[in-house]
Amino acid sequence: MHMSRRLGGLAVIGVLLCGGCRNPNVSLSPQRQAQLEHRAMSLLLRAAQSENGLVRANAIEALVKLAPDENLTLFREAVTCEAPLVRFAGCVALGQARDTASLKALLRLIDADPDPRVRLAAAFAAGRCGDTNSGRVLAMTLSDHPDEKLRADAAYLIGELGEPKALTRLKLAAARENSGYVVVQIESAMAKLGDRDSLDKLVQYTLKSDAVTILLTLQTLVELAEPTTRKALEYRLYSEADYLQERLIAARALGRLGVDEGYELAFKSLTFSAKDDNETMQVRSNAALALGAIGRPRALPALQRLAESEDDPRIQVAACYAICQITARPLAATKRALTIGD
Repeated sequence: MHMSRRLGGLAVIGVLLCGGCRNPNVSLSPQRQAQLEHRAMSLLLRAAQSENGLVRANAIEALVKLAPDENLTLFREAVTCEAPLVRFAGCVALGQARDTASLKALLRLIDADPDPRVRLAAAFAAGRCGDTNSGRVLAMTLSDHPDEKLRADAAYLIGELGEPKALTRLKLAAARENSGYVVVQIESAMAKLGDRDSLDKLVQYTLKSDAVTILLTLQTLVELAEPTTRKALEYRLYSEADYLQERLIAARALGRLGVDEGYELAFKSLTFSAKDDNETMQVRSNAALALGAIGRPRALPALQRLAESEDDPRIQVAACYAICQITARPLAATKRALTIGD
C-alpha cells in the first residue's frame, strides 16, 4: 500500500512537540515529561482521525491501550469509516474496551458489513460485550473458511476473547490445520488462554523456525510478557544474524518483562535508514516501541526528536505511543504505592 509522506492533520507534529529539549542525553524534568505526554497524546488523537486508514488504525490501537474509556467516541466513529482497516481496528477497540453501548451497532456489522475481516472483528467485539452467539462466527471461520488469512484472524480474535473454554476448539483446529501460518496463530491464541504446552511451542518457534514464524511468535511474546520466555528472547536479541526487526521486537518483549538489555540497540535504531522507505519505517517504529516497553525516561528526548522530525506519520504515531508509555510509568508506580499504603 502506498503511503503519503506527509498527511493533512499530522504535519502539526512540529508545533505539538517542538520547543523542548534537543539534546538526547539530557533527562527531562517531571514537568517537561507531563507537557510532552500531553502533546504526544494530542498527536495520537489527531492521527486517530486521519484520512489515511493505516495511520488511523495504528493510532486507535495505541489509544485503546493508553486511554480506552476516554476515547470511546473515536472508536465508535471508526466503525462507520469507509476504510475496512479502520472499521476492523474500531471494532477490536470497542471489544477490548467492552463498550456494551455499541453492541447493537456491532451486531449489525456482523450481518451487513461487506468485508469479512470486519465481520470477524465485530463478532469478537460483540462477544466481549456480552453477546453469546457471535462466537460462532469466529469458530465457523476458523473451522471452514478457505482463506488462511481469515482463519488466522479468527484464531487471533478467539485468543483475544479471553475465554479458556475455547481451548478445546482451538486444539481441534490445530490438529486438522494444514497451514503453518494459521497453526502459529492458533498456538498463540492457546498460549494467551493459559495453555502451557502452546507457550512451550512458541518458545521453540523462536529458536528453530522460518523468519515469518519467528516474527509472528515474537509479537505474541510481547503481548504475553511471560517470564519463562526470557532466555529465548535474549537469544533472539543477541543473534546478529537475525533481521533487525526481529531483534527489536525481542527487545520490546524483554522490556515488558522489566529487562532493559535491548535499550542500546533500540536507541541506536531510531536513526536507522534504508533505501526502502518501508523498511526504514518498520525499523524506526519497532525501535520506538521497544523503548516505550523498556520505559527508561532518558529515551524521551530522542523519541521527541523522532516524533517532531519524521515525515512518515506511522513513525510519529509509534514515537508518541512510546512517549506516553514511558511518562505513564511514574504515575502507575505512585498509584501502586498508594494502594499498598492503604
